[in-house]
Amino acid sequence: MKFFKNRFALIVSGFVLIALIAGSAFYFRDSANAAKAEAPALQTAKVRKGDLLITASGIGTVVPISEVELGFRSPGMVSELTVALGDEVTSGEVLARLEENLQAESDFQALFTPNGLMQAQGDLAKAQNSLDDAITALTNLISPSVYSNELKMAEAQSQLDALKLNSTATQASIDEAVKNLERAQNNLKYAQNVYNGEYVPENFTYTWIDAETREAITEVVPPSSSDITLARGNVELARLAAQDAQSALEIVQAGPDALREPIAALGPKMEKLEKARLALEGTHLVAPFGGTITSLEVVVGQTVNTSPVMTIATTDNLIAHIYLDETDLEKAVVGTHVIITFDAYPNTPVEGEITLIEPVLQSVGGSPVVAAWASFTTPNFTILSGMNLEAEVIAGETHDALIIPKQALRELEPGNFAVFVVATDGQLLLTPVEVGLMDYANAEILSGLQVGDVVSTGNVETK
Repeated sequence: MKFFKNRFALIVSGFVLIALIAGSAFYFRDSANAAKAEAPALQTAKVRKGDLLITASGIGTVVPISEVELGFRSPGMVSELTVALGDEVTSGEVLARLEENLQAESDFQALFTPNGLMQAQGDLAKAQNSLDDAITALTNLISPSVYSNELKMAEAQSQLDALKLNSTATQASIDEAVKNLERAQNNLKYAQNVYNGEYVPENFTYTWIDAETREAITEVVPPSSSDITLARGNVELARLAAQDAQSALEIVQAGPDALREPIAALGPKMEKLEKARLALEGTHLVAPFGGTITSLEVVVGQTVNTSPVMTIATTDNLIAHIYLDETDLEKAVVGTHVIITFDAYPNTPVEGEITLIEPVLQSVGGSPVVAAWASFTTPNFTILSGMNLEAEVIAGETHDALIIPKQALRELEPGNFAVFVVATDGQLLLTPVEVGLMDYANAEILSGLQVGDVVSTGNVETK
């Protein structure tokens, strides 16, 4: 009985020992698993060679590079129409006329006849005589010497100012101009002294008989400052009138083609020419450039106002007007490569280039967009104004470059990056890198890494 009890106790002790051993085994295994679970897995990627393309997508339409609506500048009845819808026209071609055009054309052409030329020459001669008289009146007041030296000083000052504005002017030439100005100033001072001491007494001494004493009184009465100021003003007005007459004569001598564009109306003579040009321009329509008549809303005999009656467009010189999301603004740069696909030819893209970025955002469908203009190579199929298109702007591209996932980058400070390179022993080495292009997923590495290097892209938490 005692043996049985001792054996039972031995068996129980054995079970207890086994339980303790098993418990310890489970404890250490769970502890190891827990420790393993606490260390997250390292996610890595290899540096590889590849291509990177930074793009922005947009939509748009084909528009003429030049298009204009034409209307008469004055109302009237159309007496002549030389074009029809779809006609090709050349720059300067007369497209339509009003009844009043005959008189306007006659008045315009009369300016360039021999009589018109003689009148312009006579106008200049009169203006020049008036200028000479005004200069004579001024020189009588201030003396020919003072007037001459004033002109020389003004010329010296102008030459010095021009040299100071000329970036290629030497210091020696500027110094010489300064000396010339000083000499001119000294000469003017001397002339003014002579004027006060000699010219005024000689030319502005007056003698009269006193009414009460009957004595002869002699007194020097120099010109007043207001008299001199008025004389200077008369000279400037006469000079402008002479310039006006000279400019008008040059236009008349050059012929009608010299008066096809607006001119600056310096005075009455140039204003007369401009009025004749406007009268003619208001009674006929002229093509401002070569193109095609794309709309025509007038017939001979119709009375019109100043609203547009026809449209000219360059149908063989088209451009793409494209719209990009405002978040792609930095990708829209003049000169950037564009791939354009027309809705009518979805499988035949053409190359293009951004030529202009509009300075303000536009609104399309209630959303702000960047508006850009892009030229494109002429395709071998028909392109019409108004066609819809899709545009892919190539903001940046690189080929056969070192590529890593973007999440591997660590930005140390704005513009400076580094990566954790995984060494053969598993250690992480912080390595500075130079980054090129980046898209939403990958980055181009310009220096700091080699093909095959392993970089950390972060840790993966496991449960």
